[in-house]
Parts: sequence; C-alpha cells; structure tokens
Amino acid sequence: MNGAIGTWLVSLAGPAVFTVLKALGFGFVTFAALTTALGIALDSARSAWGGLTGDLLGLIELAGASTAISIVAGALVTRVAILSARKLQLLA
Repeated sequence: MNGAIGTWLVSLAGPAVFTVLKALGFGFVTFAALTTALGIALDSARSAWGGLTGDLLGLIELAGASTAISIVAGALVTRVAILSARKLQLLA
C-alpha cells in the first residue's frame, strides 16, 4: 500500500519538480547573460568617460547622464524579466 502511494506521489511531483528546475535553469542562464552584457556595456561607458576633461564630465553629470544610464539599464532588466516570465507562461 505504501509503495503505491509513494509511486503516485512521485508521479504527481515529478513533472512539477522538472518544471521548477527548468525555470530556475532558464532564469539563471538569462541572468548570467544579462549581467555579463550589461557589465560590458557599463565598463565601455566608464572607459569612454575616463578620457573626458573634468569640465565636460561635470557638465554631463549635471545633465543627469548617470541617472539616465541607470534608468535604461533597469528598463533592459525589466524587459528581459517580463519576456522570461511570458516564455515560462507565468504571465498571460
């Protein structure tokens, strides 16, 4: 009797566990790729800003360029999260 109940529970939990592990794996790969891509883009922006003069850099910061870059990076992360959720059918 206990063997039949155990087999039944494994048959119910098996697909759910597989789905959760698949979703976690997909999320990890997406996060790793996104982190790498954004890191490269931000490092490129930092190195480009390093060659600017102090006055020009001050003017760019006064205009709020660092805030704009943060907003764009946040938007990219949010877009990837929404696409990932749709692909995993977590959102309609």
